Amino acid sequence: MSSSEIGFKIWLEDNLPRIVKDYRHFEGNVIVLSDEHKDELCYNFLLNFHSWWDDVLPPATACRFGFLDELYNRSLGQNLSEIIRNDIYLYLELHLNDVVAEVYNEVFNIKPEPFAGYERGQ
Repeated sequence: MSSSEIGFKIWLEDNLPRIVKDYRHFEGNVIVLSDEHKDELCYNFLLNFHSWWDDVLPPATACRFGFLDELYNRSLGQNLSEIIRNDIYLYLELHLNDVVAEVYNEVFNIKPEPFAGYERGQ
């Protein structure tokens, strides 16, 4: 496990209880979260995983940390920044969902369902 992943998981362990307290039937699926919570997850994911910056940030971005700060903290309510944040979320959604589900199970001590296997008749 990389230091980036450890850093994000530590942040998530600390903040996930606060984030999910507003959702009655949350089971670790990121898709049910509000846009504000999705943005918070994406922002903190990108702060920890600099290696993903080339994949999600515009190529002409000179100061990438400054761009992320502006995008997620200062330009809320602007159409272009909202479009970019939504695109970033869609790109990260599957990976975020896996990490959030894993941390959710750890934090709330939920045993994942065992793999059904490939037994005959299934």
